Amino acid sequence: MNKIIPPKKFILLTILILCLYILYHLIIWYTLSSKIFNREDKLYIGDLGRMSYQVNSLYPRKLEYTLPHRILNTKRYDQNIPINVLTIGDSFSNAGGAGKNPYYQDYLATKYNLNIINIVNFTQKQHKVFEAIIALYNNGWLAKNRPQLIIIESAQRGVYERFAKEFDFHQKNIIFEKLIEPSRTIDPYLPKLKLINTANYKIPFYTFKYKLNIRAQKDVVKLHLSKKLFSPKNYKNFILFHHSDVLNIKNNQNLVNKIHENFNHLAKLLKTLDIKLLFLVAPDKYDIYYNYLENNPFQENKFFELITPLHKEYLFIDTQSILRNKLQKGTLDLYYSDDTHWSYKASDAVTDDILFQQFNQGKKR
Repeated sequence: MNKIIPPKKFILLTILILCLYILYHLIIWYTLSSKIFNREDKLYIGDLGRMSYQVNSLYPRKLEYTLPHRILNTKRYDQNIPINVLTIGDSFSNAGGAGKNPYYQDYLATKYNLNIINIVNFTQKQHKVFEAIIALYNNGWLAKNRPQLIIIESAQRGVYERFAKEFDFHQKNIIFEKLIEPSRTIDPYLPKLKLINTANYKIPFYTFKYKLNIRAQKDVVKLHLSKKLFSPKNYKNFILFHHSDVLNIKNNQNLVNKIHENFNHLAKLLKTLDIKLLFLVAPDKYDIYYNYLENNPFQENKFFELITPLHKEYLFIDTQSILRNKLQKGTLDLYYSDDTHWSYKASDAVTDDILFQQFNQGKKR
């Protein structure tokens, strides 16, 4: 026969459960969740750390600019200033990783005394960076402004979707909401959370689940590394990377040939204006750290091996080799531990490439 709990005991039990409930949220919030959300120090937390709730992976960083010569933004651009370099691309070109000197273009501007503008493509969600340059060629903007170099940048995982297709090389009707990018000044902080929230459950849950499943959170993969390559003290031998890094591995020579063909075609058009074209691929985090991954169930990405030997009318930098060489020398935090993006260390290394040095020596004065 069921016993009825006396009202007094029921009230005391309810209060106890409520206190334990609140105590749980207090402990998890102040020891874990607050390190990602509602940070009072205003430091930026990377996309992978936020998505996977892996607190130990965090690399909190301040958005800061320390280089003396920077890209020309909306406020500082003067149409009377000759443009040396025009850049366009995805988040790697638009300070996606935040932190110290998040624009790789600032390293180019500083090292080689270049005037650089970065186009923000309002169709970026459709990845129409290639179409944008075609349009600027056909509508006369490039003939009028005459940069000596155009850099089309793309994360490695996006190259097939963006460039391995047919293009209309006569189009000129792309309209820009904003041509020249204002420098990033505000970090994309997450919405404010209250003390009691679902993240307080998700962090312990995913911390445990990642011990059993490398894709505990479906978009973020967590693997062991054979050596320490990131600096967070409680995250010595792990790596987070976006699952799209491996989903978009094609290793298809025909697709690479199509990308190559398109860039050759565009490069030839730009040469009629005495403009050089450079294809800058930002390697996927998975690709750069591939040689150090343990128990890796995924295939190797051969994109650089397939495109490097092809005869090019455009310039191409083997960023994969540059960054892998840095890892071999023990460079920590080449990419941010909690983010898909490379750090200022990678920007510094890539912009040391001999092609940039040669361009600087031959640029118009």
